[in-house]
Amino acid sequence: MHFLGLLSALSAVAAASASVIDHKHHVRRGSLKSNSTRNVAYYSNWDIYSAKYLVTDVPAKDLTHLIYAFANISSTTGKVSLSDEYADLQYQYPGDDPSAPGTNVYGNVKQLFLLKKKQRNLKTMISIGGATYSEYMVPVLASESLRETFAQSAVDLVTNLGFDGIDIDYESISSAAQMEQFTDLLRKLRTRLDAFAANISASPFSLSFAAPMGSSYYGLLDFPSIDKYLDFWNLMGYAYTGSWNTDAGFQANLFNSTKNPLSTPIDSNTSIHYYIAHGATPSKLVLGCPLYGVSFNNTAGPGKPFHGLGTEGTFGQAGLWNYNDLPAPGFNATTFELPEIGASYSYDPKKKYMISYDTPNIAAVKAEYTQEMGLGGLMWWEVSMDKTGISSLISTAVKKFGGANALDQSLNNLNYPTSKYDNLKAGFA
Repeated sequence: MHFLGLLSALSAVAAASASVIDHKHHVRRGSLKSNSTRNVAYYSNWDIYSAKYLVTDVPAKDLTHLIYAFANISSTTGKVSLSDEYADLQYQYPGDDPSAPGTNVYGNVKQLFLLKKKQRNLKTMISIGGATYSEYMVPVLASESLRETFAQSAVDLVTNLGFDGIDIDYESISSAAQMEQFTDLLRKLRTRLDAFAANISASPFSLSFAAPMGSSYYGLLDFPSIDKYLDFWNLMGYAYTGSWNTDAGFQANLFNSTKNPLSTPIDSNTSIHYYIAHGATPSKLVLGCPLYGVSFNNTAGPGKPFHGLGTEGTFGQAGLWNYNDLPAPGFNATTFELPEIGASYSYDPKKKYMISYDTPNIAAVKAEYTQEMGLGGLMWWEVSMDKTGISSLISTAVKKFGGANALDQSLNNLNYPTSKYDNLKAGFA
């Protein structure tokens, strides 16, 4: 069935998915408190460039947390700093007046604050690391003094720039010793965030961790030690397969396929059960979902060999497609949905070209899965890649959760009396 035909069947597929999830995979039911569901999205500071996607374009009403990516780390001093001060602090949005008196901040940081003023249950956080900067974490973790500098400078970004917390994106714990160092870093961050909140009589500030899926990546994690310092885990439920594998497959499937196991080398459900069994709090686990697709070239389909990723993709990234560019132009592809494993894909039989990506139906299945499991909600990488209207994966999930009022309603913080920026300190009055 083609994609457009499947849209009309959204409610039927979603209704059927409950029995598929309950009976075929024996998911245990959880008990999330009302209005505690998180819907988290990352926003990248580079989105203002090629994507031309601004902070003012973010669908704030559908989100509880917006994580701003990424801050950089000095491997020699441990200091955390902004990675693009033009985008972060200087880029002019309509209404900005850089000639105003005082020491002022503009750019994305100002707009994030204004978004918080409009949407009081939207908490903003700054993410540190990511694929580009994570390597600089290694010497920092190994040094007590550099960990201290890291924690203090990271919290300084929160207090100066008006964020509601910190996200650590470092997925490469490589030894038991580094695990202890990472736990100590989280402790230092937690202590400083709590101290700042107490000093200004604010609600607690959030701390999250962009955490890996797949046993080869999470095997060294000390789950109870990490869990006690985190408000939530951002489980990266994507990039399960790609150019490094030999068979085309699904990059973000919920379950293992017993019929076609080569198509599901990793699955979210197995990883999530491991996390919970080893000490992670279920209601703190937020399942990450991709707002992009991964292609496989010269393949007969899922579970079959492929040869390369092809030459096409969004912004010239071979093999990577933003969801809002799918179905891919220039292909005569049919979209297939497999709610029983929580995956979907498109396939052009003439060009032998497959793209693994989530559709709205699959987003609804994943939202329901988190509710059945008693998890903390969903996370999205990243918001600029979503579609709008009924095709939006983010809004589809919110509807499945019960609407925006069913999301976490805790308030953000608008009081930053120690900020070095006059207009932010004044709340952009």
